[in-house]
Amino acid sequence: MLSEDERRVLAMFCFNHQVAACRDCQRGFKLAETRVEVGGRRRYHHCPSCRADLTDSLGLHILTCKAISLALGERVERSRRTIKESALLRAASEVLAAESEERAQRAWRRTMPGSR
Repeated sequence: MLSEDERRVLAMFCFNHQVAACRDCQRGFKLAETRVEVGGRRRYHHCPSCRADLTDSLGLHILTCKAISLALGERVERSRRTIKESALLRAASEVLAAESEERAQRAWRRTMPGSR
C-alpha cells in the first residue's frame, strides 16, 4: 500500500511516464492506468489485466525516478539558499538592533541632567 505522500509524489512528478511494471503480464503502466481499489482508507494499485499487486513496483519507481530526484534536488537547493539568506538577514538584523540600542543609549545619556 502506498502512502498519501507517495501517491501525491507520483501524481505530481510521474503523471506522464511509466511508473509500474507487471511481472506477470510484462507490461508497463502509467499511474492513471493502474487499477485502484479502495478498501477502507487504503488504496491498492493492481495490474488492470491480471490484477497483480503493483505496490512494490510503484515504490521502486519512487526510489529510482529521475524526475523525482531532479525535483527533490531543486527543492533541496532552494531550501539551502533560503536558509543562507535567512542567516544573512538575521545577522543584519542583529547589527541593526545593536546600532539602534547604541543610539538609544547615546540619546538617553544626552538627556540626563549634568551630562553636558
